Amino acid sequence: MIFFTNIITRIIKSKFDLMLDKDELILSSTEAAALLEIHVSSIKRWSDEGRLEAVRTPGGHRRFSLQTLLMFAKQEQLRIPLLGFAPYEAKVWRGLQQLRQGMVPKELLALMYQWLKEGKSGRLIRLILFFYRYGVSIASLGDYLLGPLMDQVGAAWEVGEVGIGEEHRMTQVLVDALYALRHVEQEPEEPIALVACPEGEQHELGAFLVRLILEEHRWRVLYLGADVPAEEVGWQQQQWRASLVALSFVPPLGRADVLRTIRVLDQLYNPDCPYTLILGGKGTAAVRCIHGSFKEIVIFQKLEDFELWLYQHHAQR
Repeated sequence: MIFFTNIITRIIKSKFDLMLDKDELILSSTEAAALLEIHVSSIKRWSDEGRLEAVRTPGGHRRFSLQTLLMFAKQEQLRIPLLGFAPYEAKVWRGLQQLRQGMVPKELLALMYQWLKEGKSGRLIRLILFFYRYGVSIASLGDYLLGPLMDQVGAAWEVGEVGIGEEHRMTQVLVDALYALRHVEQEPEEPIALVACPEGEQHELGAFLVRLILEEHRWRVLYLGADVPAEEVGWQQQQWRASLVALSFVPPLGRADVLRTIRVLDQLYNPDCPYTLILGGKGTAAVRCIHGSFKEIVIFQKLEDFELWLYQHHAQR
């Protein structure tokens, strides 16, 4: 009996290893259910009925290849979002897994950049919405997808691969995608946050991502947009009594611009209307040990760190 059991185990393992050797994307029952947007019990039932091909791991768990699931969805006329990215379903699904693991999906970034150059804005917006719908946070989208994508656009501009008008067009596509993420309205609470790009800063992507994260956490956000003088930021903060001010600095803005902005805001600071000053973006990378009259000054290089701080801040309120 032990002999036959070992043979069966080897056969199962060989079949499973063969599946992996095909460089297929392999999904668990739970992942397959999420992909097909059905309950996991349906996946298991279809597998038991022979309608949906699966292999078993040596431990007896079902595994499904991505291509098998896509073919099944087409046959059963299941209108799943992933089919809308044909013929790049595998790249998109692999990118989703990498984003969930806090990794930059380099292969997918190359494809997205190509879409940007070709003006396929609709497909890009649908892709970002797809990731958000499948559980990728706005912070992760910014840190591991949109930020690296904009870095690639900026690098192309620096070497003359794209002109300034083309760079602005590409950026606007991503801003449009972020506007689309705001389709889920949430009733804001009392905390008011002011978000802006400082004077001389025209790139709003980072600031807009901060806005979305704050709105997800049910802050009321006053969004001032690009190129806002520090004096105007200070005046607006006092007028609305915002308890948080977030500014995004992107190169070529750097340490001198950050310190100049802080100096102006510090001069305008009213202790009767205290606020926390949040500074973010690659333009703050060289800034260390800054002081001021503010309730607190915090610098973040990653949106995920900012979101973690927000969680802690909310717990302390």
